[in-house]
Amino acid sequence: MAFRILSVVVASLVLAGGCSEADPGAPEPGAEVTPDAGKKQPDSGKNTSKDTGVNAEPDDEAAADEDDAEPGAPATGKTDAAVVPKPTGADAGPGADGGTAAPSTPVKYDYLKQDVKLTADLVIPAGKTVRVGPMVNFTASGNFKVQVLGELIVDGTEGVSSFLGAGKPRSWHGIVVEKGGKLTLTHAKIDGAAYGIFAMPGSDFAVDYTTISNSFKAAIVQSDGSFAHTKFESTPPPTISLAEDVTVDDPNGTLTIMDASPTITDSSFAGSSGFTDMVRIGGKSSPLFDHCYLHNAHCGFHTSGGTNNSPRITNSIFENLAYGIMAYTTKPIVEDSVFKKNTTDIGLCNGATEDNAAVLKNNSYANGEVALDASCFRINIVDPAPASTPNPTAGPRGL
Repeated sequence: MAFRILSVVVASLVLAGGCSEADPGAPEPGAEVTPDAGKKQPDSGKNTSKDTGVNAEPDDEAAADEDDAEPGAPATGKTDAAVVPKPTGADAGPGADGGTAAPSTPVKYDYLKQDVKLTADLVIPAGKTVRVGPMVNFTASGNFKVQVLGELIVDGTEGVSSFLGAGKPRSWHGIVVEKGGKLTLTHAKIDGAAYGIFAMPGSDFAVDYTTISNSFKAAIVQSDGSFAHTKFESTPPPTISLAEDVTVDDPNGTLTIMDASPTITDSSFAGSSGFTDMVRIGGKSSPLFDHCYLHNAHCGFHTSGGTNNSPRITNSIFENLAYGIMAYTTKPIVEDSVFKKNTTDIGLCNGATEDNAAVLKNNSYANGEVALDASCFRINIVDPAPASTPNPTAGPRGL
């Protein structure tokens, strides 16, 4: 798939130029890297390359546009690879464009209204903050990632900013937030990644009004953070796994949470096949889901690997699922929610006892009572006071 792309090199992002002797496969600065060239990055999301910053190539139209630009113009549209763009925003700070601005005016964006082709990892070093404004499109074709050790702020409020692959899952690696890193996404889109967002242990993230689609995993979360007004759109898994355990690379999960307790509100999870799970939760995790919609998949929630961890789900809708929740021993708490058109509302409580069984309260069910499979009947799961009518406020607000 051809791209009309522009390249930008941002000096503040570069930790060290070139390749070390220990990494002869890393790309030379400025070199185009194809998906099967250079050193392959591991699936864990950990950077092993010494090549940092952005390598990119302009197209002819980009160079022509730059020739016509006035000296010192903000970095919008297309720019030449050799040009380090000046800060953009309401004011670029002292000395910008040959003038002197008020010293109290901050730099707003490092990228604004432009296309950027990633031909190497984009690395944001610890202690650095990179701000991406509206209508910025990062594209990648190869196992490249945006690696956040410092802070990445994406504000697409006035026009969605995107991180795009080559139109199919795993066509690039995704955004990896390392320990100590912080990611803030507002009005953004992530597409075609292996892992749309991979939040490593010790990282922080806040995602709002964002769509994550067409990726092997929309997100893997191993740290506390938040998603709000986010659309998780699944992709049919390349293989089918019947494993109960939750792992990073099991093919079924759209959002995978491991040993973390993030908050997810006003968000939707759209299935793509009868073998896709929307949310898989493993380890010591007690996440909160409020006002969510999960539909058209195998499991809404698959929870395994912990005991009495109590993920909490409130004001949510489970629709057209083989299992609303596969409960195992994790004691999910579900309140004020709506179950409809599911084959089984709660099932596969294998290993669970009455002490760690699912807790249900004030939910509405298609048949007037919760639909259970035999493993859950065995431990006497009931909703002591089911709602007589569906909760009218269940589901996402403002999505």
